[in-house]
Order: sequence, then structure tokens, then C-alpha cells
Amino acid sequence: MLFTKEYEIKYYEQNVNGDLKESALLNFLQDIATLSAESLGFGPSFVFANNYAWVVLKYHIELFAPLRNLSSIVIKTEPRGIAKLYAYRDFELYTKDGQCIGKAVSTWVLIDICTRKLLNTQKILADFMAPYQKRETDLVYEKIDSPDELMYQEVFDVRFDDIDVNRHANNSNYIVWALETLPVDFRLKHSLKTIDIKYKKEIGLNARVLSEAQQILTDGNVQTLHVIKDEQNAQDLTSLKIVWQ
Repeated sequence: MLFTKEYEIKYYEQNVNGDLKESALLNFLQDIATLSAESLGFGPSFVFANNYAWVVLKYHIELFAPLRNLSSIVIKTEPRGIAKLYAYRDFELYTKDGQCIGKAVSTWVLIDICTRKLLNTQKILADFMAPYQKRETDLVYEKIDSPDELMYQEVFDVRFDDIDVNRHANNSNYIVWALETLPVDFRLKHSLKTIDIKYKKEIGLNARVLSEAQQILTDGNVQTLHVIKDEQNAQDLTSLKIVWQ
């Protein structure tokens, strides 16, 4: 059930430091998850035929080294099973020489593409996936606190190109909106160590999002806390916690 793919990293997928862009990493994870699911019978062919859509709820990503000056990255993924409404998937990141440089865990749900309601993933995928079983080596999602002191803020329009086939802003946009609030000097001096993302609500075309952030120092680690809101009603859309190195 392990699915592997090597991704060539284009120059436009790297930032000014030569690091793989955060949005590109999330796109790679989304792509290989899709390819893996399709190979096992519950990917796009299955969900589109039934008016379903896969939606990611959470990521926890740990990087053991900066994803810097890489010509390619090898990603391995496996579905970990299902429990009630949720499906779980793990990822491992490698250099082309076989050095493990990161790991990630994720939680997904199926929704009805028309009503946007959650579906019983366990019932629908009973023939495809086994029940989830925890391992001692599993990564753990960290609690994401909301910023309690507003340090950075910016508003973004949701563009046509931000919308994907599920008719909402693609999940990779949220980390762009989050990080764009941070000062350039901070971004130049830091790279990602861990990322926790929790997607709460979706948003569509022609909306505006409010991105708020706070920088804190905890146990010697520089962290930023982020919340992305619907500007119209102030509802939280996504929360992020990032530890930097």
C-alpha cells in the first residue's frame, strides 16, 4: 500500500532562500495522496462518479532539515485506515540519495460535492481501507492556539485561480495567506521546522480572507501562530502553528 513518487523541483517552486515553497510541498502531498488513492480504488475516478470529494482536515509536518537547494524530493505515502468519518494518511520525505528529511501525518474526510455535508467514510470505504490502528511511532498533532496579540495582519482576495475542482479555495492557498503576513526579514532568516494546520471551514470565489499572525518564543523556539478568517463574518477558516529554525 506504500506509494512512492519523485518530484522534480522547478526553480519557481523555490523561494529566495532556495527552500521548497510551503505551498509547493502541500501540493506535492496532495498530489501523491490523490495518486495513491486512485491506485487503490478510492481516488478521483471513484469520488467523482459518486459526487464525493476528498477534503483534508489536518496536517502535522516535521522537517529534519531545511528543504533547501534540492533538485528533487522523493515522497512516500500510505493510507493508515479509517475511523468513523475520518481517513488517515502518512507521508515520508527523502532526498534522491535516500536521506529522510521529513515526515507528515494527515486527516481527511469525504463530503457530498453538492450538499457539502460530511459522509460516513468508514461505511463508504469499508471495502478499500482497514480500520485505523495507532502505532507507537506515530507523529502527534500539536494544539494550535489562536493569536492573543495581533502583530501582523493582511487581507487577500480569493481569486479564480485559487479555486480547485472541489469548488473551494485549495488547501495550499492558506499557508500562502498565513506566511505572507510575516516580515520579509523574518522569512529570510528562518526556515520551517514543524507545521500544524487545521482546516475548519471552506471559502469560495470572490470572498476576502483576513490573515492574522503572532510571533512568540517558547522554550527557545521561535513560533508563529496564524488564523485565517472570512473577512465578511469573521469566522475562522484555518489555524496554523509553525515552529521555525
